[in-house]
Amino acid sequence: MPNRLETLLVDTFRNKLLRRFLDSKRGRKILSKALPDDITALTVRAGDHMIMVDPRDLVGRSVVLHGSWGRGAVDRIVAYLERVGKIDGTGVALNLGANVGCQALYLKLTGRFTKVIAVEAAPRNFELLRANVHLNGWADAISPVHAAVYTEDGRITLHLKQEGVSGGHSLLALPGNTEAVEVDAFTVGSIARNAGVSGEDIQLVWMDLEGFDFEILRTIHATFGGGLPVLFEFSPRFVGEAAARDVIAFLRANYENICDFKGAGGEPTAVEDFERLAKTPQKDLLAYNS
Repeated sequence: MPNRLETLLVDTFRNKLLRRFLDSKRGRKILSKALPDDITALTVRAGDHMIMVDPRDLVGRSVVLHGSWGRGAVDRIVAYLERVGKIDGTGVALNLGANVGCQALYLKLTGRFTKVIAVEAAPRNFELLRANVHLNGWADAISPVHAAVYTEDGRITLHLKQEGVSGGHSLLALPGNTEAVEVDAFTVGSIARNAGVSGEDIQLVWMDLEGFDFEILRTIHATFGGGLPVLFEFSPRFVGEAAARDVIAFLRANYENICDFKGAGGEPTAVEDFERLAKTPQKDLLAYNS
């Protein structure tokens, strides 16, 4: 029988190999898929912040495997808006459809906003969003709001996506939405007022509302004007080409700058081929007036 020293050496060697493997991309991928069902969240130390995620979810897997979910895009867009004079480090960011808080954390970490208001309707996502704010001790910098963003205040039905896609919840009844819950709903104006923020304080709206971005874009423009930069998800695949063309007409009539950040190096490219845009399944766009 092995003595205690032999057992200790074997355990130490084995554990060292396991840690090395699990710290690799392949190992982390296997780990995220093989966790027992009763482990519903992991906390990842991602350099300058910590974040709690569901490792089985699309967003959570990206954080576990790569350390972030779209942080580079946040940094590039904020830097661009600072270069063109739309962000000066004294304003507020609205993060609408904040999911578990990745973009809210990244917006805070740019150091270019005095506060981030993070709005999320899905109950499980909001639990993780709120936990991530407190996990980092940033309650003074990020204000989580549990609500849907809508065109009027009240209560509304939120359609929930199946497990594994925390960003798929929507006010629209989309394919794959298998459950529904009633949640509070507020307009962007009410969200700002409830947070004690004026329209002049807001310097960026970052939103991802799973097909409802079009309606809220119009509300943002009516409430705050076209000078406020809005990053939104343009999604003809959710609403159809005809509705997408209506939004394109609205954008062209009301915004001087309509930018796509998918070009080389992440630098903004002015959208010029609107016919092609109308047939694009999905694209993130930035709209603002100089």
